[in-house]
Amino acid sequence: MSTRPRVAAVASALPEPVAQEAVAALAAELWPELAGTRYLQVFDNAGIDWRRLVRPPAWYATPRPFAERQVLAHDICLELSVAAGQAVLASAEVRPRDVDALVFVSTTVLRAPNLDVDLVGRLGLPRDVRRLPLFGFASLGGAAGLALAADLVRAGYRTVLLVAGEVNSLTFVPGEPTPEAVVTLALFSDGAASAVVRAGDDPFGLVGEHTTLVPDSLDVMGFDPTETGLRWRLSSTVPDVARRETPHGVEEALASVGWGLGDLEHFLFHPGGVKVLDACAEALGIPGEHFARSREILARYGNLSSVTVLALLEHFLAEGPPPGRGLLTAMGPGFGYEHVLFEVPHLALP
Repeated sequence: MSTRPRVAAVASALPEPVAQEAVAALAAELWPELAGTRYLQVFDNAGIDWRRLVRPPAWYATPRPFAERQVLAHDICLELSVAAGQAVLASAEVRPRDVDALVFVSTTVLRAPNLDVDLVGRLGLPRDVRRLPLFGFASLGGAAGLALAADLVRAGYRTVLLVAGEVNSLTFVPGEPTPEAVVTLALFSDGAASAVVRAGDDPFGLVGEHTTLVPDSLDVMGFDPTETGLRWRLSSTVPDVARRETPHGVEEALASVGWGLGDLEHFLFHPGGVKVLDACAEALGIPGEHFARSREILARYGNLSSVTVLALLEHFLAEGPPPGRGLLTAMGPGFGYEHVLFEVPHLALP
């Protein structure tokens, strides 16, 4: 049996879809002063057809206390995370008692202890399972969690369960139509996804991981605390930063395992937005069709934050990809990158 970490299965659990047009109508209702301006065009230009929201659009028109929204975030995120965890364990044919490490990722549920404790009981995991909750990674979280799960397998853990859950919509507070508020309402979605990583003969092998932090970039992206809770900090320079910094980060990641850009057959990039994907393709000098899967996930689901790359990976494996080397990359607060190098050597997962 190989000791290389491998992904046995990936499964997602998502709320019912909501048409992007319905969310755009909510924005027009909340901010009538923006009618006819370029700000509301972001809903049409985001490359998103459907969103995944835990509440109907009209629910978000009423301001609600932060504590109320966090109680709701905990309860809903837990149910989505349990559903994703149960689905992936069944798909991988793993008994809950055989999981010896649990990595849980979320930036939209603020609680100590976090949902990893709830998941132990709800999923029937062992009481002595190693728990590693990750907070604050936002869009980086899915890739960072996958990298950590791989490191745990290399360290001797047999079966690692990774769960990411986000309820981004519950961070939204109706108020002044700042650019950040408009973009947040136009892009972000809710959901959970889970993966089983283990040493074995599963086809999807994790070859290496690499982290890249961009110096002096704290103002680019993140959450800021306010009187009403966490509010997204999203700079309009994100595509420019991605265009400038992506080649360096990717080059370093590939060099860490002795690969070059020409060795890659598969590109799984977090679809933070259409402009970001365009900037990455341009900066790397690769055809835009290599990001077709990323665009499809963005169109179907919107930006699921940490969950997105796992949902992307789920669809990739379901396609039965041909053998080849690949790169899974996420961008997010820091401003930083998380890269996971992978290989599909023979047969893909069914």
